[in-house]
Amino acid sequence: MSTRALKHDMGWRLKELHERHGKIVRVSRNAVSLVDPSVIGEIYRYGGHYAKTSFYTYFKAQTPSLMSTLDNHAHALIRRAESPAYTMTLLVDLEEHVDSCLDDLVDYFDRTIAEGKGKATVDMGTMMQLLAMDVVGELAFGQTFGLCKAGKDTHGFLPMLEAFIDQCALCGTQPWAGPALIRYVNWKVGAQGPQALAEKTSKAVQTRLEQLQRAKETGDEPRRDMLSKLIAAKNPNGTPYSKSQIEVAATSILGAGSDTTAITMRALLGYLMKHKDIYDQVMHEIDEAFATGALSLPVTYADGTKLPFFQACLKETLRLHPAVPWTLPRVVPKEGAVLAGHYFAAGTEVSMSPFVFHRRAEAYGADAETFRPARWLEASEEERKVLERHLITFGSGSRVCIGKNISLMEITKVVPTLLHKYRFAPTPRGRPDSPHKLPGRAVDGTWSDDEPWHVKSQWFAAQHDFWVDVEEREVE
Repeated sequence: MSTRALKHDMGWRLKELHERHGKIVRVSRNAVSLVDPSVIGEIYRYGGHYAKTSFYTYFKAQTPSLMSTLDNHAHALIRRAESPAYTMTLLVDLEEHVDSCLDDLVDYFDRTIAEGKGKATVDMGTMMQLLAMDVVGELAFGQTFGLCKAGKDTHGFLPMLEAFIDQCALCGTQPWAGPALIRYVNWKVGAQGPQALAEKTSKAVQTRLEQLQRAKETGDEPRRDMLSKLIAAKNPNGTPYSKSQIEVAATSILGAGSDTTAITMRALLGYLMKHKDIYDQVMHEIDEAFATGALSLPVTYADGTKLPFFQACLKETLRLHPAVPWTLPRVVPKEGAVLAGHYFAAGTEVSMSPFVFHRRAEAYGADAETFRPARWLEASEEERKVLERHLITFGSGSRVCIGKNISLMEITKVVPTLLHKYRFAPTPRGRPDSPHKLPGRAVDGTWSDDEPWHVKSQWFAAQHDFWVDVEEREVE
């Protein structure tokens, strides 16, 4: 597993092993990976007794976070305190803040297209991440970071986040060697990870607390956002969250809240550009919705969810390009367990990889490796429930990703807006003035100049070197 973390080839290497050896693969001395559908409801079920493994120990900036909390009961208490900050009801109330960030991105595209006399070649991989970071700034810290407006990473977030995630995964495979591995990753990436992330968060939280204090003193209505909910969070004994606890919770939003969203938006645009017939069908649905008044700018989350084919494309993207291709490991409880027809002793680490499982015939049929959004629309109600149950992109059960709603709300607003306003096409790698610096590589590890990006598969299946030609559409 350490080798996979270092080589950034986890998804496809694990898939190859399952194709060779079947539903159960031993991945380290005391750990196995499984791809049997029946395992989901056992390992990840609500109220289950499978605790997280020590792999998650380093998924924190400095002190333990919701994600790095291994014990299920302790995790439930923290989640209960922090979940009000992540409800879809709150996030929908904050939609206008997403709109302002999207306006900055649209302004950037328009400026760049004007400078290119009608066409722009855009680093879409970076811009999607900058947008997601700006949204996190608005929702969690009270103001945008201004990245889309600048058109670049003026705060140095991207190398910092890359170092943070590389450290989390690599240290998780060898927790005993964590400090040494952190120093190695910092040197390799050329940036500080957890330490820098904690410092950024601490400053942002302090600024927000000062703003709230001034509002209290002047009698102004304080801004309602995710951070205000975290500030109001209570411990099990009724005491308010300390500043340190608020910073830890906010760091989790900053550390992981942008990557999953950016990866999915890139992947969705990439799949549409690869499949012209599907792209055309999505555009027909969006254009018709605007023509009938079912959609208008700014696109709301509620209206975006009423685009059935677009939503099917989103689900299919989450299935074939899950942001996290790594396994989601748990510890077999003291009584042992029978999984996929095999007995596993207490203490054995068992896991599933969303990337590998989603591409198995037993999960999604004989065409499981094909991008076919129609599968979500053709299925009967019962069949659709099975498809949904097998979709573990955000995890499953009580440990499902707490930031899931942020991603879904943002993607549902942003992508239809961009598709309505612009035409997208991948920038050819063979072009003399091609800006690409890396060879094309797909999420399944396939090397090809036709691939619009270069995917590294570690904890995240992050796309790099994703350049897109953008033109403005003529819309009323």
